[in-house]
Amino acid sequence: MSAALLRRGLELLAESEASRAAPSQAKPSGAQLKRARKAKASQAQKLRNSAKGKVPKSALAEYQKRECQNHLRTNLKFMTSKRSTVEESVTQQILRQNRGRKACDRPVAKTKKKKVAEGTVFTEEDFQKFQQEYFGS
Repeated sequence: MSAALLRRGLELLAESEASRAAPSQAKPSGAQLKRARKAKASQAQKLRNSAKGKVPKSALAEYQKRECQNHLRTNLKFMTSKRSTVEESVTQQILRQNRGRKACDRPVAKTKKKKVAEGTVFTEEDFQKFQQEYFGS
């Protein structure tokens, strides 16, 4: 924590303590108002640390932000604790949506087996009988 932030925190704490301790006072005097106004102006000036109005960042915060963090353990713990069963149709739909449009991304279609030709129920005699009745020959 930078010294300016620490100073600002202590000033805010002192202000809150002073407001709690002096609720019985009706109004501060003119000199106190002038001092308070001057303190606020100097605080505003301290917050504008650079010429372009940018507040300098602390080196420790920059280091922690740029430091590589390994989240593998926490991610694995989260994923293993949140096990839920999902229907097979839902998972297949998700996989289908995520699959690419190229031919190499598509699954191989299973070949269908040819059906064995089924024998007829009618015999040759039945066909001849039908022919005689229908055609009359």
